[in-house]
Amino acid sequence: MNRSSRIYLLLLAGALVSGLVWTRAQQRAAVDPAYASLPGGTPEESLWQVLILFGATGGDPGSWNGRLSAENGDIQAIDGYRFELPDRVLPQGGWEVTIRPTRVLKSSPVEGNSAADETRVIPKGLLVRGSGAARLSVTTERGNFIVEPASLAFLDVRKELGGRAEIRRLPPATDLSGTPLREHDFPSISAGADAAWAVWSSFHDKQEELNLRRYQNSRWTRLIPVGRASADLWRPQVTTDEAGRPWLIWSQQIQGNWDIYAMPWLDNEWGPREKLSVNAAPDIEPHVARGSDGTIYVVWQALEGRYSHLRLRARKNGKWSAPVAVTSGELNDWEPAVAAGSDGRAWIVWDRYTSSYDVYARSYSPDGGLSPEMKVAATPRFEAHSSIAVDARNRPWVAFETGGVNWGKDLGAALGRNAPGQPLGGSRRIEVACYDGQVWKAPVEFNPRGTLAAGSTGDYLPLLHVDPDGNLWMAFKRRYSTSSRIQVSGGVSSRPSIFWEAYLTRLDGSGWIDPAPLPNSWSRNSTRMGLSSANGRLWAFWPSESRSYEFGNRPLASRVYAGSLMLPGKRTEPELSAYQPTATAPPVHAAEARDVAGIRGHRVKLGAESLRIVRGDLHRHTELSQDIGGLDDGSLPEFYRYMIDAAAMDFGASTDHQAGGTDYWNFMTQKMADMYHFPARFVTLYSYERNIGNPDGHRNIIHTRRNYSIVPFFQKIDPKFLLPDTPDGELLTFNSMTFGGAIANDTKLLYDELRKTKGLAIPHTSGTNSMGTDWRDNDPKIDAVVEIYQGARQNYEHKNAPRGIKDGEEKKAIGGFQEPGMVWNAWKKGYRIGVIASSDHYSTHISYAMVYTPSQTREAIFDSILKRRTYGATDNIVLEFWLGDHLMGEEFTATEPQSIRVKVVGTGPIEAIHVIRDGRYIHKSSAAQFEYRDNDAGKGQHWYYVRVEQKNGELAWSSPIWVRYR
Repeated sequence: MNRSSRIYLLLLAGALVSGLVWTRAQQRAAVDPAYASLPGGTPEESLWQVLILFGATGGDPGSWNGRLSAENGDIQAIDGYRFELPDRVLPQGGWEVTIRPTRVLKSSPVEGNSAADETRVIPKGLLVRGSGAARLSVTTERGNFIVEPASLAFLDVRKELGGRAEIRRLPPATDLSGTPLREHDFPSISAGADAAWAVWSSFHDKQEELNLRRYQNSRWTRLIPVGRASADLWRPQVTTDEAGRPWLIWSQQIQGNWDIYAMPWLDNEWGPREKLSVNAAPDIEPHVARGSDGTIYVVWQALEGRYSHLRLRARKNGKWSAPVAVTSGELNDWEPAVAAGSDGRAWIVWDRYTSSYDVYARSYSPDGGLSPEMKVAATPRFEAHSSIAVDARNRPWVAFETGGVNWGKDLGAALGRNAPGQPLGGSRRIEVACYDGQVWKAPVEFNPRGTLAAGSTGDYLPLLHVDPDGNLWMAFKRRYSTSSRIQVSGGVSSRPSIFWEAYLTRLDGSGWIDPAPLPNSWSRNSTRMGLSSANGRLWAFWPSESRSYEFGNRPLASRVYAGSLMLPGKRTEPELSAYQPTATAPPVHAAEARDVAGIRGHRVKLGAESLRIVRGDLHRHTELSQDIGGLDDGSLPEFYRYMIDAAAMDFGASTDHQAGGTDYWNFMTQKMADMYHFPARFVTLYSYERNIGNPDGHRNIIHTRRNYSIVPFFQKIDPKFLLPDTPDGELLTFNSMTFGGAIANDTKLLYDELRKTKGLAIPHTSGTNSMGTDWRDNDPKIDAVVEIYQGARQNYEHKNAPRGIKDGEEKKAIGGFQEPGMVWNAWKKGYRIGVIASSDHYSTHISYAMVYTPSQTREAIFDSILKRRTYGATDNIVLEFWLGDHLMGEEFTATEPQSIRVKVVGTGPIEAIHVIRDGRYIHKSSAAQFEYRDNDAGKGQHWYYVRVEQKNGELAWSSPIWVRYR
């Protein structure tokens, strides 16, 4: 929502034609314009909000300027919907808006498949909020019409002007957040016979708290901070017990471990906080349900040993059951959801990784225990992020995301358009299935094609709910990814604008009603929302990041909104048919498990130490990177799914630009690194990308401890970028060369900061003229390794190297080309810098940072990187490179030439292994293991490394060994 387009028109028209009568509520609103949209204002039952959409036929570009006037009611706010420069809302109910053909981004405009993009005419409109029996007169250049919001049925679509305009009545949005000084997120709501309860997390000053409100007697209470819930919190839930008491359930990190906690609200005091989990590793992703008898069911994800399993506890008759192992075994289970029926059973749904994500379900009752597991959808597709609801006939309904085959497998620039992998953030669809007691069946396909679907690139995160009349509702998120217009110095430019908007729909007989948006719900993908119903109303509770259409990637303020609608009564029973999920392509990498086991089992002896190889990725982006906004990169939680499952990595870090560019997103990044840190399986590091442009260069910043500050860009003064031309907040996140560049000693100042926080920096894309460096600066204790190869782009070893930039093809280089940034030039300068490979945006599964380490801990891996015991690879290749008794990365002095020893365990036949000394190829072998002595080196300083080339095109690069022969 564009805040600059918001105005508040406080109108009440009675029989008077030319006069306005101001009510007491309006007088209060005149002092505080947000009064009526905040808790304690107009009663929920009297509120209405409508979306008036222009250009609904999709073939009607041009201006839709107009104005709105009202009779017989209040108008509290008019917001431009999808407004971008120079669109604006005017005083006195007017607006200026132009609808233009817009480029819809199907993939990253930098690394992805831009050929798949399309141009669409995307409608724009107005969100109008008010109360009472208002009659709205809408006057536009294309025609006029009348709207009476209170008379419209919720979610129905009314067409005007021959279908060129559409009106929808939406749940009216009430901001429950409270203070604007905090960031609010992860809402949950529970409606009961006498009240609705809303809980969410709230962030400020590097820690979180929980907030609670109650809706009763047509009013929201004041905000109630929740005691005993602070610091690191995750996904709070709220429900009520058999006595109607609200219970809060959440995950919290205390003394280095995440556990599940529960606590009741006893009218005017908090009851005892009870710890529900007993696991020494993280317990996360809680979800709750309430049975008709008041039994509370809690399920969560427990990271135990090397695997992720699911656990459940039930509270009945005032007592919690012992923990129930919903799943076990040597496969990872994720994100459980639970729903309860009237027959004493609760149904649990989750997804499991085999060689892809599949959806499973089973039931539980306190008396009967667990039923056998059932596969809901188990194809090679991506099938995950499931939700569940139980209807009046005690049938479980399950909804989940589906994506392409080979999610997170081989994808990147070197593989071109024929790469078999699917990007982590690829387009998703939603499927719904119902278990009738015998088999899984499906209603009509959910494939909405209404006006609001124009320009969307996927549907995500379904949330099911069955109301008291048996109707099935579904909230979900729809992604929009366009190239939007923004104001820059000297004119108008464009940039990717990507956001997710929350929608609500209902299954009615043979079809789904046209989904309608929840107002002010533009946010990132990984936020959550809640649905609940009672007393004839459906409640929704959703997050917002207050994003603007012209720059949808950037959060402005995290808020939480609640709204409700009248239930429609019992609707037509859904029609069901056989559910037969299908896959469209076979999976790949049949030998991957064997290759991973082989590399994990490999050991070398270095002095008294036994070293193993750990595989990682230290350059991955997510939805928190504001340049591409998760278009191909997926959400932050999906980063961990990819690392743990699809890539089977041993360690890694998310490296979003400036950790997302906000304090809250930096906190989120660090917090989630703790949530998924279970060293027996996966070690997390704290990281972000600092993206100063050439010649200083982009670097990924790595730490082993939290609560470091993001090092800012040290900007120089530039006459093109002075206030008011420079947008507030953008300098923190984006490449500074775009905004006038950095001062001459920026990198030296970065080193100063990292010495204080004991961080390291990893230069990458060094050979590009946009993100690279000419190697003007170096500190070997900070710039310990360089990303020699990047799956999203190319090899920066030297010109004409495999997967690198070739003579005559410089203009084809992704990100541009500059020869001074090639890694050979750093070594020729005498820099002691090792190598790794990693991914960046878009690419997956073809870039590995390999580290020889004595143990799989944060500190040991970090220390091994500082010692340059590293190599880069494009596959699970084992590489040993020794000079005498010295392993790759070391430096020593000798009096005579030392024996070079190389050992490779590849994933395919060897084409060549090259030994390179001082930038010259001196030896070539096709043997997987060999020794060689370089008798031509001569006295003085030398550097050696090896590159492995397989016949299938896979590569590996060792870090150098430096030797001085005397």
